[in-house]
Amino acid sequence: MKRRTGIPLLAASASLATALLLTSCGGGDDDDETDEVQGVETGEETTEEPTEEPSETPTEETGTERPEIDLGEDYQNVYEDTTTGEPELDAIIRDLQGFEDAYAEAIVSYESDRPALRFYMAGTALDQTIQSLDGIYEGGRSSGGTSRYYNFQVTPREEGAATFSYCRDYTEVYTIDFESGEVVEEADTDAPSDLYVGRVERNDDGIWQTVEYELVGEDPECP
Repeated sequence: MKRRTGIPLLAASASLATALLLTSCGGGDDDDETDEVQGVETGEETTEEPTEEPSETPTEETGTERPEIDLGEDYQNVYEDTTTGEPELDAIIRDLQGFEDAYAEAIVSYESDRPALRFYMAGTALDQTIQSLDGIYEGGRSSGGTSRYYNFQVTPREEGAATFSYCRDYTEVYTIDFESGEVVEEADTDAPSDLYVGRVERNDDGIWQTVEYELVGEDPECP
């Protein structure tokens, strides 16, 4: 069994809101023991060049100022397949990028009180995230390298809500000791991509906050 590393994996459990883990085991064990988020569907795949990290600029849709996110010099998130041609779906995907960047920032900074975390998360997702971040900080590990997110699929549900799925490739992510910056585990270049599913809800400011998420694990949708 190969050890899987990286900016915390959204670890699978029976609950939709699961703890975020710094590392987990791969290869058809725990990853297979999940229940899909009810209502998640997939559509046609679209492609686009990777987008830049969210910046502190007002959005066209809401005029809400977004918090600046700093991932440092050693880590980056790269996003593909982020444009559908539907403004609402594209807005949801944009805020899902904010969710992932906010999570990554909390790891590389070791600060769970960064504004972006509560800007892009709410409810059970935020509660579980804070708990798991505490455990990660106690372990003294962080990450470097590049995560690639792709195959974003969004399905609108009731008014102001949607379900989503996307894939994560972390074959270029390595584990470091937070205090020393020393690499303690190299990237697993053979690690399969993982599928993530969840739910977003639009808040009063028009931000699509992640309220539930789950790791399905290795999946045919994530080649």
